[in-house]
Amino acid sequence: MRRAAVVLLVVMLLAYGLVYFHRVMTGIMKEEIEGFAEYYKVDPEYLLAFFPSAYFYAYALSQLFMGSLVDTYGVKRVGALMMGLMGLSTALMMLPSPAALMLGRTLVGVSAAVVFVGTQRVASLYFASSSQAIITSLLLMTGNISGLLATYPLRVFLSYYGLAGLLTILAVFAFTIMVLVYLLAWDVGTRKKGLGLREVWGKLGHLSREKHAWATALGAVASYGTGTAFQAAWGQDLMSRAFGYDKFTVSILLMYLALSFVLSAPLVGVLSDRVIGRRKPVLIASNTVSTISWVLIIASLLLRSSPLLLAGLVLLGVSMGLHIVAPPMAKEPYGIDYSATATSFFNLVLFTGIAVLQSTEPFVGPLANSALSLTVSLLGLVLVAAWTRETLRS
Repeated sequence: MRRAAVVLLVVMLLAYGLVYFHRVMTGIMKEEIEGFAEYYKVDPEYLLAFFPSAYFYAYALSQLFMGSLVDTYGVKRVGALMMGLMGLSTALMMLPSPAALMLGRTLVGVSAAVVFVGTQRVASLYFASSSQAIITSLLLMTGNISGLLATYPLRVFLSYYGLAGLLTILAVFAFTIMVLVYLLAWDVGTRKKGLGLREVWGKLGHLSREKHAWATALGAVASYGTGTAFQAAWGQDLMSRAFGYDKFTVSILLMYLALSFVLSAPLVGVLSDRVIGRRKPVLIASNTVSTISWVLIIASLLLRSSPLLLAGLVLLGVSMGLHIVAPPMAKEPYGIDYSATATSFFNLVLFTGIAVLQSTEPFVGPLANSALSLTVSLLGLVLVAAWTRETLRS
């Protein structure tokens, strides 16, 4: 059983790498998105705002049912079904239609929601509580290795093979993961315990009244949320408009952000699970570092200082790495039968926040959006300190 669980976990890690690539690939695609806008005769500002964020709005809204479906019917059925939908949605984006482009991106966001909540359920069912932050750190590290590929390497790939070549590879990968999940997963959900979808879904209502659940999710928005919105959408606009960087330089700077996340996440997982045995101090540190990073980014804009910008990006990546304790904190108080549902509530708040932060920048500009990100970081820091409770020891 242990070996089978590890193999399944590896497959879920690969699935999350695919999901994360979809999430952040638009971060270096300003040129392609503007090309779409010209081809389809639409305002490029609107497409830059809503094409990247369509994934995040869909991802957030699907949390209302995805976690409950996974808890009720299991990773085997729901996971395989959603990965198949992701493959079809990716192929849909290749059709020469603006409606197909937006619908495909939206459905990718819907289907992608299964991976993180499904992995958290697998972790809760088959691994010890002292491994939850380590597993989450491996998950996010895998995602950000994929995120690294979605920076300069993707920029080079698109220059040679175009978007159609990229989407073909992503669709094939999704269908492969679909088959592997169906063959390897054996979790069929809580129905075998007599817990139906209504009972499991009702847990969302309980979570919406929990201060701890809100504060943990908003703490994640303050660090991972602000960083991901920057990485996946509006950071390219800030760096090209304020500093005059070309598309290749932008992709390299975003690679530094992703790399700092990749290097810090596994260390944080071990620190939380095995060294200090606590979650809350790490999440407070995440929000503190995020706040400092946004101060540096704002200063870089005001002073036109490239070193300050680079320092801010590196610290932003570190804050994202520190946040990996938040998903375990979100599910640990509520039991393994509701692990995916609790994770879904966490993601609902987190990815709604990301979508909003992505959508506002084209209309308010990079300086105002940086100030908004700083405000969110400070708010998250206050709420985490005041409302969250320590979950590993409890």
